[in-house]
Amino acid sequence: MVEIAMRSYWNEGPTEVSLNGLCQRAGVSKPSVYREFGNEDGLTHAALENYGHCVLAKVLEILAGEDIFAGKIRKIAYLAAEDGAHESGCLFVKMRTAKNQMGEKTQILIAAMASMAVDAYANLLIEGRETGEWPGNIPVKLGAAYLHAQIGLALDQRARGEDPRVVLALALCVLGLTDAQSEIA
Repeated sequence: MVEIAMRSYWNEGPTEVSLNGLCQRAGVSKPSVYREFGNEDGLTHAALENYGHCVLAKVLEILAGEDIFAGKIRKIAYLAAEDGAHESGCLFVKMRTAKNQMGEKTQILIAAMASMAVDAYANLLIEGRETGEWPGNIPVKLGAAYLHAQIGLALDQRARGEDPRVVLALALCVLGLTDAQSEIA
């Protein structure tokens, strides 16, 4: 059920899929969903948590990896702009956009995931500043929040069939990463 919910929310949007529709797709009854997840918010939370383990973990793995700073930036940009897994955009971005329509448990998870992502981007920028690969021309936390938002915007554009490379190139340019920017555009 969790995998079906995750894929349905991801492909169609978290507010576009009814619990009844999910139950039909999974071949389960609504009462069984309530027994397993407590309520619809529990299912939405479980679907987003599953997405985190399946998809967002790759982003965090790249950011924490052994690659050099510019290599990490290129890999993240590739995931956002070209990786086949993100043809439908990003479930996290979609849920974050619809956060006020999500239940309390899901809203808490969205906030925790956003914080984790910004912290990972901040660590990346600190690493880049320490190795001299990032000029550090803006405060790290601001740069991390900006990079996180722009990658989310690029994923959202991709889901709408637009070219996300322009957003990514602009984001990297603003951060002073002109070499990485020219590779994306």
